[in-house]
Amino acid sequence: MKFFENFITMRQPACRPARRRPAMRRLPLPLPLALLLCAAPAWAHDAWIELQGPPHAVVFGHDGQGEPYDVSKVRQVRAWNAAGQALAVRTRAGAQGVQVEAEGGPAALWAVEFDNGFWVRQDGKSRNVPRTAVQGPVESSSRALKFGKTVLAWGEQVAKPVGQRLEIVPLATRAPAAGQALPVQVLFEGRPLPGAKVVVEGDRPHDGPAATTDAQGRATVTLRRGVQLVTVGHSVPYPGPEAERDNLAANLRLSTP
Repeated sequence: MKFFENFITMRQPACRPARRRPAMRRLPLPLPLALLLCAAPAWAHDAWIELQGPPHAVVFGHDGQGEPYDVSKVRQVRAWNAAGQALAVRTRAGAQGVQVEAEGGPAALWAVEFDNGFWVRQDGKSRNVPRTAVQGPVESSSRALKFGKTVLAWGEQVAKPVGQRLEIVPLATRAPAAGQALPVQVLFEGRPLPGAKVVVEGDRPHDGPAATTDAQGRATVTLRRGVQLVTVGHSVPYPGPEAERDNLAANLRLSTP
């Protein structure tokens, strides 16, 4: 746990578990690899920080449902207040996963980066290892990186990029209501990403119709009532022998009245 001993002091300027507060289930860590592989592939998963709190749970899962995860995969958590000031983050890791709290006032926006590691698919089975760790031909190999943002209070800070490698930026400073359109911009390495498919997911295994970003990385999505996840994925070649592709997924967690 040396990683989290350092991480806690840092300051900055499944399958299908129970639906209710999924990340807070009492599951032992570290967890068997089989639990991480049992349903949807790594490419389909997301990581986000829940709206309920403090403390706020870091969740890894699919279709709005949390799954067990290795806490060392949570690489960075940041928070900002309504004025756009970076807040110190206190992090606690344990049997319930990772929980975070902002110091110095309430957080308006959270951001998390989650490294789900290298994945190899061979003989119809997926393993959480790099390509260099297996012998013989493989069907695919990739690294899975997750970037999540959670909006607690709308304002100027929400409409600004936070510097994630892949991110969804809402082009609005006021909270949208259910049925309203929300303009967003998708950025990859700080630049607009055209042709990306942006999807609104709810807490049920249902994906809404995708909106495709234009030349400026912009698209418009229609929100439903309640808690939801706006998601996007992007894949690029990986620059080493450990994998063929970098598979990135970004999301925006929010709630509409």
